[in-house]
Amino acid sequence: MQREKLSRPQVAGGADAPKPRWLRPCAGAAVCLAALVSSAAVQAQGITVNAGDTSTLTITADLDCHDLIVNGTLNAPGATFTRVGNVIIGAAGQLNADNAVFAVSKSWQNSGTFSGAASTVTASNDCANTSTTFSGNTAFGNLKATIAGHSLSFAAGSEQTVSGLLTLSGVTLTGQGGTAYLTLSTGGTQSIANVGVSAVDASRGQHLAPTSVNVITGTATNWFGSPTPSTPEPAVPVPANSPAGLALLAGLMLGAAQLARRWSGKSRSKSGQGK
Repeated sequence: MQREKLSRPQVAGGADAPKPRWLRPCAGAAVCLAALVSSAAVQAQGITVNAGDTSTLTITADLDCHDLIVNGTLNAPGATFTRVGNVIIGAAGQLNADNAVFAVSKSWQNSGTFSGAASTVTASNDCANTSTTFSGNTAFGNLKATIAGHSLSFAAGSEQTVSGLLTLSGVTLTGQGGTAYLTLSTGGTQSIANVGVSAVDASRGQHLAPTSVNVITGTATNWFGSPTPSTPEPAVPVPANSPAGLALLAGLMLGAAQLARRWSGKSRSKSGQGK
């Protein structure tokens, strides 16, 4: 693995200045990082793992709205990535991130492999964005979006699966150009309120937001509550030989007799008028 080296700036008297806690971009390196990967917190202008390379990072990295690009293998157990512009996992890329934390602003693009048991991915607006796009199929540990007015866009046909906690509040979820899938696995939990859904299908997993309503007009299969149909009162049979049954039968017979007399009277009246 190649890493760019940082030179220490000199101050008066020849003493070394404090080492800067940021990472500069690099060209042609396997990982676009300086020699500070063991530091508790660093700022990076993008992190790239090239195809065929493997790197391990256990840091807290502020990407300053640049991208995390994985075309090789990146092991990042317990790492924290903040202010990430785009997470891009290439077709040959593998991001192993158990217990890691990601704050992703613009997009999560997965064409490769993501392994993130107990990880948390949060859709943020840290980079002056109002939406976050998801493409490819990803199995998330926890997925969170709670910025009021934020939009989550899912590529048509893609599926995002959540095995842990799905937290959604004040956001709109939309399938781009067709139906997308958001699946909460058996055993997962949800905290969902005040969301709008259009063309995002949840039928492959748990029913989502069963006590809420859709705040926009759109197709939302296996989302929200549905009106409970009224149950008609069952008819109670009355035995014919019971006192109540006999009284009912007598009433019906009396009514029929009275109706017959009326019709008979009308018929005689019409017959007399015709003579």
